[in-house]
Amino acid sequence: MSGHIPMLLKQQEFYRSLTALSPGLVERVGRTIEDAERRFSGKKDGRGGFLWEHTVLVAAQSFRLAKAEKENPDLAALTALFHDSGKFSGGRYHADDKPEEEAAARLARETLEETGLKMADIGHVVRALRSLYRSGSSRSRLADIVHDADFLSKFGYLGVANFFVKSTLRGRNLESAAMDYLSKELTYAAVLPANMRTAAARRFAARKSADTLRFYRAYLAELKEAHGMDFRIRTLEVPRPGGRARRARVSLVLPVSCGSCGGKWGADFRTEKGLKCEKLEATLRCGACGEKRTISFCLPEIA
Repeated sequence: MSGHIPMLLKQQEFYRSLTALSPGLVERVGRTIEDAERRFSGKKDGRGGFLWEHTVLVAAQSFRLAKAEKENPDLAALTALFHDSGKFSGGRYHADDKPEEEAAARLARETLEETGLKMADIGHVVRALRSLYRSGSSRSRLADIVHDADFLSKFGYLGVANFFVKSTLRGRNLESAAMDYLSKELTYAAVLPANMRTAAARRFAARKSADTLRFYRAYLAELKEAHGMDFRIRTLEVPRPGGRARRARVSLVLPVSCGSCGGKWGADFRTEKGLKCEKLEATLRCGACGEKRTISFCLPEIA
């Protein structure tokens, strides 16, 4: 595991608690996640990856939320440590189009059984991972806490910073980050408090939602002033898939005119049931030159 992460870890309450429970466990999970991300990305410099840094944030937030909700903070932090561990399973991203939580649950069971942790506690963690993004009554309290911590980590000023870190890692420039990906950030930020499953998380979410929306609106205004990139935020309701009388409110970041020819963009929308979520796909097409762009993301659970 990279050198700077342990120093950050030692300052975290969850790290001290889990280390007392099972010395070296956190570092072992960290090495597993970083190795899988490194195999996927082809990095050979040994520097820490984005995914592990995100995992540490979610584990720390899960520990705090669990204490506030009077749940077991160690089990919440353990669930958080493994929540993204299946993302690069086998060195591939979402291997075989299977939910990554299944791979995470298998890894958690294999790892935790070697620590001497109680089998009942291991079962709680494994079941929470398998139900993490499953809607309905089968969810667990641990899953709810980690779900909320995961979303909270992606918003507020630190969440904004991480959005741009990911954009850079994936080779996006300012235009593609705004046009292709900012719609999802604004959509989720607008409904963040309603997307929380715990009372403790809702208290954090209201402030993070306001901070995030304020920043991105100012960012779009400055993009126009500095680079001539003129975007508008269009808020609309789209039907959820399946013909049910439910609709989702989305905020789409749309260019005022085509960057290639200056023509006007038209937009078509459709929703469909994906592997783990209900997805929106917006197809943008310039009426003058025919240039086409697609925006696609999972709809929030609550809109």
